[in-house]
Amino acid sequence: MIKPISTARFEALCFMRRPTIKFYAEEREWYSDQDENVLGIVLLDKIDHDWSCVVLGRDALARFSAIHQDVSYPTVDKAREALHNQMLKYGLAGETVFPQGLDHKRQKIFQLFHPIQPIEKQHPDFVFLSKATGYSCAKGILAEIAYTFEDPDGNYIEQFQGNGFDARLWELYLYAALHENDFNINREFHAPDYLCEKDGVPLVIEATTVNPTQDGEVVKEDPDGVEIANYMAIKFANALYAKLQRRYWELDHVKGIPLILAVADFRKPEGIYYSAKVLQEYLYGQRQSREGDTYVYTPIQEHVYRERRKPSGFFALPDSENISAVLFSDGGTISKFHRMGKLAGFGDQEVKMLRVGHRYETSMSPGATEFRVMVDPPGYTETWSEGIYVFHNPRAKYPLAPELFPDAGHVFLTNGQYAITVSDRFPTWSKTIILSAEQKTQ
Repeated sequence: MIKPISTARFEALCFMRRPTIKFYAEEREWYSDQDENVLGIVLLDKIDHDWSCVVLGRDALARFSAIHQDVSYPTVDKAREALHNQMLKYGLAGETVFPQGLDHKRQKIFQLFHPIQPIEKQHPDFVFLSKATGYSCAKGILAEIAYTFEDPDGNYIEQFQGNGFDARLWELYLYAALHENDFNINREFHAPDYLCEKDGVPLVIEATTVNPTQDGEVVKEDPDGVEIANYMAIKFANALYAKLQRRYWELDHVKGIPLILAVADFRKPEGIYYSAKVLQEYLYGQRQSREGDTYVYTPIQEHVYRERRKPSGFFALPDSENISAVLFSDGGTISKFHRMGKLAGFGDQEVKMLRVGHRYETSMSPGATEFRVMVDPPGYTETWSEGIYVFHNPRAKYPLAPELFPDAGHVFLTNGQYAITVSDRFPTWSKTIILSAEQKTQ
């Protein structure tokens, strides 16, 4: 009646777990009862070098948290035996809810897919996720993560189901990435979106998105063309400048700590694989090209698209020194949640996915190469942080420490030249082909 579960499964179920546990204990084994009413962990104490175990159950808000703990076992076998016995007791009792007696402002379960928007106002992607069996893995992990999500504005679900779907999906992706990177997350403030702390280092993150045009304007998607690059740069400029005008750094809880603007490009459903390059050119106001074995840098004064003009160089704008970095990823999509849901065992596990794209195989690779891989655990692995770029502001009043995001790609401008570091298997772009009856690609 007690079964082992994967690390990916346990991580997806336990977003309530505080990252501080990793300072004094190392998780070694993960278990659940047959119906996943209770979970269990076997841990090695890093200080006393003995073993402990923890049982977790869902509280009244469907969040897994600790309900029993035993410590100071001399061997892993003793700790495992004690864990299994306790899990059996809870499992046989037939309880599915384990009240924690916590004082919490939210009184009901945070259910993303319980419809509160009328059908005519529901976003097409929300409707698709709700009904498409081929994307049940994404739906499952989104619903699970949301149980622990705090909504200070009180309108997250309404916007997720309606015309704010892309922005709210991006916000939830950032939440998952911050959790993976061991940040303590504080959501008591309405703005910016995330007040975080890691290893005693605070930072704040405000999310924004670049959205499709609403006037039916058609732009030729040519990655080598100046027209599309300028068009995209202006879209990034509008989104970032709007956030700059909010002057978050003047808020009492933001003063004196790094402030990150996190932007995603949702202009097209399948994403744009060259968005990061265009964003980099706009932020630093220069274009990098290769001539033989050397790189040539050309200053960009402004971006012009038809009658629209925006000065280039966001990091050179007045007040931009208060922005420590701009974070970007093209991975905050339904497909990302679908792959991560598959790895964590959510939804229909018979659904097959093929991921294709380009990536740096190692941090020392001279360039990105093509990859094609089936999303099939346990041979396939992926993290939330894969593909995140952090563009560091050379004029930042409070520079961001790169080690806070160890798996991200970090971009610096030093002495007029770009310095870029990436982690192993860092993707520059990818798309997921769903091999099911619905034949959907994102």
